[in-house]
Amino acid sequence: MNSRGRDTISESVRATLCAAAEASEAFEVPDHRWARIPALGLVSPADRRRLPAGAEDAFPMSEQQAAMATRMLMAAALRDRGAVGVPAYHNVATSHLTVPRVDPAAFEEAGRGLVREHEMFRSLLDLDRYSRPMQVVLDHVDRPLVTVHDLRGLPHGEQQHRLAEFADAENARTIDLTDPPLVTITVHLLSDTAITLTLTEPHAIADGWSTHLNLVEFLDRYVAELTGRPPERPASSGANDSPRFRLREHSAQQLFQSLTVADSQWWSQYLCGLEPRPSAESTRDCHTWQDSVEIVGRENRMLSRLAASSSGVKAVLLAIHLEALARLAGERRILTGVPVNTRLAVPNGVDARGMFLNVAPLRVDVPAPGREAVALAHRQLMQVTMRGRTPLAQLARTIGRAVVPASLFGFNSFHSIAGVAQRLDLDTLEAFDDWSHTDFPFEASFNRSEEVGEHIRVLLYSEASSHTRADATAAYRDAIARFARIEE
Repeated sequence: MNSRGRDTISESVRATLCAAAEASEAFEVPDHRWARIPALGLVSPADRRRLPAGAEDAFPMSEQQAAMATRMLMAAALRDRGAVGVPAYHNVATSHLTVPRVDPAAFEEAGRGLVREHEMFRSLLDLDRYSRPMQVVLDHVDRPLVTVHDLRGLPHGEQQHRLAEFADAENARTIDLTDPPLVTITVHLLSDTAITLTLTEPHAIADGWSTHLNLVEFLDRYVAELTGRPPERPASSGANDSPRFRLREHSAQQLFQSLTVADSQWWSQYLCGLEPRPSAESTRDCHTWQDSVEIVGRENRMLSRLAASSSGVKAVLLAIHLEALARLAGERRILTGVPVNTRLAVPNGVDARGMFLNVAPLRVDVPAPGREAVALAHRQLMQVTMRGRTPLAQLARTIGRAVVPASLFGFNSFHSIAGVAQRLDLDTLEAFDDWSHTDFPFEASFNRSEEVGEHIRVLLYSEASSHTRADATAAYRDAIARFARIEE
């Protein structure tokens, strides 16, 4: 165990972790062992005394959560001081749906079902009150998850004006992380069958997989309310309507990971020799912009064929990302970040709702576009994913800030709202009116809906990177074309 762990984790919590692990220096502890941690077992006696009334559990936030929450509060503080152009650090996504009929009470009851079922909707995040940044789960919350606004009596133009005003307000407001539910769903009724559904969500409370599970379950519960049939039971639910998987299990695993040093030698060797990059403040030409590149038609078919005959679609898209970065950087040695799912491998773990992400640094000498580039991307991805539970912040502390990537690769392949709408006989036109924000100077996010078919959208985000919009979009279009030609 390292000295930092002894300094920041109380002895009582440390003893609880080691008792559950049974071998404090083990590189890998079976994930199911963290279920041995009792409620409030990860909270020191001093912190327990600070908990609010109605707290049924509490546990330290993951380092990724703490970083995201800090970023959000810093942005809010800058805006409060009059800073211009500082976006609110949360997601606002709106979908337009046609439902069998609108029923405000059914929407609200569907929201109450989510709150009862999942701890994330009854959680607050507190960076200041406790010895560590803490997530506190309450036994109930007073504010509703779902709010319904009836615009059916207004002309179309006035409806659109009200929706635009609402979207602007949601994007501008600062979410109070101590007042759950931190996620909110707003339904605007446009006619007896047409609605808009807006999800407002701070990054620190949920990952993308959780968001999609929540939307699918919300719509399923709504249709169940309309039809009188029971909703499909989430995989995490038991007979007593309580989740079998508790978020403290993930917190325990993350805490224990920060105490062990078994994989530090591998990361040190893998990342050795990196030179710190210039900070945003010392970089002369920084650019902030957003753009997208579409992969459709012949290119999509060729890349799908390449994925089927090589290491899969994610490896192909990562190879494209690396090639584009190499072109932008003017060199072939690249360091980028890869989001890693840190969910526990336990029964019902896949259905757990919350923030289960880390970023692993991936370092590679990029070969010319071809099958070897795809194979190398796959091998590197497998290497860092195997050790991806080590927090990036921990690597930065122990190895140095040079290990923090200047770019991020994302691949999202979800069952979208369109899928559940089709299953429940709803019509849908998804329209997401807000862009996400990244913690890295540059991000390329490859997004594919399982229901839409042959279409991948590459979202490019620059937040103070050295890449111009024209250079970056050209680099990604060129890399896509080069890899698509491999199968011709």
